[in-house]
Order: sequence, then C-alpha cells, then structure tokens
Amino acid sequence: MLTPEDRAEIEQVIASYGHVVDDNAWGSAHLVFADDFVFDFSQFGRPNLSGVDELRSALQGRKVYSHHSTNVAIFEAEDGVVRVRSKFIGFPNEGSPISGDYRDEFIRTVNGWRLRRRRSNVREPFYD
Repeated sequence: MLTPEDRAEIEQVIASYGHVVDDNAWGSAHLVFADDFVFDFSQFGRPNLSGVDELRSALQGRKVYSHHSTNVAIFEAEDGVVRVRSKFIGFPNEGSPISGDYRDEFIRTVNGWRLRRRRSNVREPFYD
C-alpha cells in the first residue's frame, strides 16, 4: 500500500523530470530516473531510448523550451511497479504548443521512487 509520503515523492519525481530535461540539469538525473530507464517512442515509429545518456543525446538541440506535467493519477500494482498517468503540455520555441499523455512506471529503489519507463502519446496541435 502506498503511503501519502510515497505519493508525494512520486509527484516530486514527475515535477523534477521537467526541470532536468528542460533546464539541461542532467547532473540531477539520478533523482528522477532508474538505472534501467526506458523512454518508449513506439508511437513515433522510433526506437526506444535506454538510459539517461541516450535520452540526453536525443533531447539536445530540441525546440521545446518549457514543459509542464499535470493531472497526475497514481495507480498501485501488485507486481511492485506503480503506474502513473499524467498530461503534459510543451511550448516549443517555434510552432504551436503540443500536448499529450504520459504513461509511466515507477519502481522503488534504495534511493527512493524512480521513473523506470515512460511512454508518450502526443495529441493533435491546438491550432494550425
């Protein structure tokens, strides 16, 4: 059973994700990502990114300068993995804002809750 402290820590990790990737604060990545982290890019027909180094390389030079996660829903699972759903909105330097959904898996590590897997589903632009 997740405690209120567990839930607060998971929400803190979700909030910290945006700071790490948007601010290029990769020195704090250990506070967000599990060692075996995978970003699932199957929606885009691209290979998954495995680990922080691959994620950092893929995001270098990106055009999104601000990213926000909202509507966090945490679901306990019997397999020791916590599943989390949230919404995101990103504001690129050029073009329309983007929004979508995150489907996450969290695991408890010796250092606390960490993001193990993230799948992103991007929605249609707000306007053209």
